[in-house]
Amino acid sequence: MATNLSTMDLGGRHHFLDWVRVLAFAMLIFYHTGMMFVSWEFHVESGYDSELLKSVMMLTSSWRLDILFIVSGVAISFMVSKMPLRFFTRQRVIKLLVPLLFAVAVVIVPQAYYEALQKGVYEGSFWQFWTQEYFTFVWDERMLAPFPTYNHMWYVLYLFAYTLILLPLFTYINGASGRRRLAVWETWLAKGTRVLWCPLALHVLILLAFRSDEISHAFYNDWYGHSIYLLALLLGLLFVRMPGVWLALERNRSTSLVLALVGYAVLLADHHLPESAIPYSGPEVGAVVKLVVKWSWIAMILGYARRYLNFSNAVLTYCGQVVYPFFILHQTVIIVIGYYVIEWPVSGAVAYLLIVASTFLCCGVLYEGLIRRVNVLRLMFGMKWQQGRLFYKSAVTI
Repeated sequence: MATNLSTMDLGGRHHFLDWVRVLAFAMLIFYHTGMMFVSWEFHVESGYDSELLKSVMMLTSSWRLDILFIVSGVAISFMVSKMPLRFFTRQRVIKLLVPLLFAVAVVIVPQAYYEALQKGVYEGSFWQFWTQEYFTFVWDERMLAPFPTYNHMWYVLYLFAYTLILLPLFTYINGASGRRRLAVWETWLAKGTRVLWCPLALHVLILLAFRSDEISHAFYNDWYGHSIYLLALLLGLLFVRMPGVWLALERNRSTSLVLALVGYAVLLADHHLPESAIPYSGPEVGAVVKLVVKWSWIAMILGYARRYLNFSNAVLTYCGQVVYPFFILHQTVIIVIGYYVIEWPVSGAVAYLLIVASTFLCCGVLYEGLIRRVNVLRLMFGMKWQQGRLFYKSAVTI
C-alpha cells in the first residue's frame, strides 16, 4: 500500500494515481470525523445529526473505499512485475500484516476504550482496560466490535487476504499468455463508452447474485463486500497493464461527470424526498442507483485526474510517504480528540472543524516527531527500515 506509483513503467508514468491515493486517504479524516456528527452508528457520537454532512457522506461512502482498492491493485501489479512472488509475499507480510497486528494490539486500543467509556461499558483507567479487558475476546452488545478489534484496519486485512488469494493470477498475467489476453481485453474495453458500462455491469451482476448490498466489514461473512472490493482490486491490477483504458477514462470524463451528477441527484432525492414523491423507489432501485453513483464517480475521478493531475512535485512525494502512517493513526486520533471536543460549549460545525484540524496536526506531529525517526516504529507503520541506525534519524525537509 505504500508503494510509489509514480515510478511505474507499466503503461507509462501514473502520477495521477498517486494524487488520487493521497486525496482519497485524506478524505477519510473528514469522513470519519463526520461519523461523529450524523445519526449513523460510530464508536463515539456527538448527538448531532447534520443533514448536510450526511448528504456529502452518502456520496463519498459509495466509492471512497473502492477507489483505494483500485489504486492498491495498480501498486500490486507494479510490484509483481518487478520481483519474484516469494519476495512479493514477504514484502506484503511486512507492509500489511505487521502493521495490522501492531494496530490491533496498540493503535486501536484507545478507540475501543473511549467507545466503552461513552457507552457505559467500562469505567476504569486506560491501562487497566488495555491490560485486563481488551484481550478478553468478548463482545458487549453495546459495542460496535468485540475486544480486540481491527476497526478501520479492516481495509489492510482485506487487502492482505486478497493479495494471497490472487497469487496464481499474478503468475498468469506476468506470462506471455496473460499479456496476450490483456491486450485483447484492452482493445475491446477502450472502445467507445465500454469502460463506463462494462465495470458497472459487473457490479450489478454481483448485486443480483447476492440480492443485497449490505457490507459489514466482518471478514468472516462480508461476502458482498469481498466481491465488490475484490473486483475493485482486480480492476486496478489489470487496468494498469492496459494503458488504453486510462485514455478511455480520460476521453469519457465528461460523460462520466454527467452520470455522476445525475446519479448523485437521484440519491439525494431518494434520501430527502418522501417516498410518495418518487415514482420508482425501493431497496433494489436504491442499490442500483448507488452502483451507478459508485462507478460513475470513480470513472470521473480517474478520468479528470488523468487529464489534470498527471504530474509530480515535492508535495506529492512527501504526502506519498506519510499517507500510510496517517491512515493507521487517523481514526484513533479522531476518537480520542473527539471524545473531549464534543463536550465543549461550541457548535457542531466548530467542533467538527476542530477535530479535523487537530487530527491532521496530531498525525503530522506523531509522524515527524516519532514514527519516521524510530526504525522500529517505521516498520510498525509500514515504512522502510533505514539502514545504519536502530533509532533516531535526522529530519528531512521538503
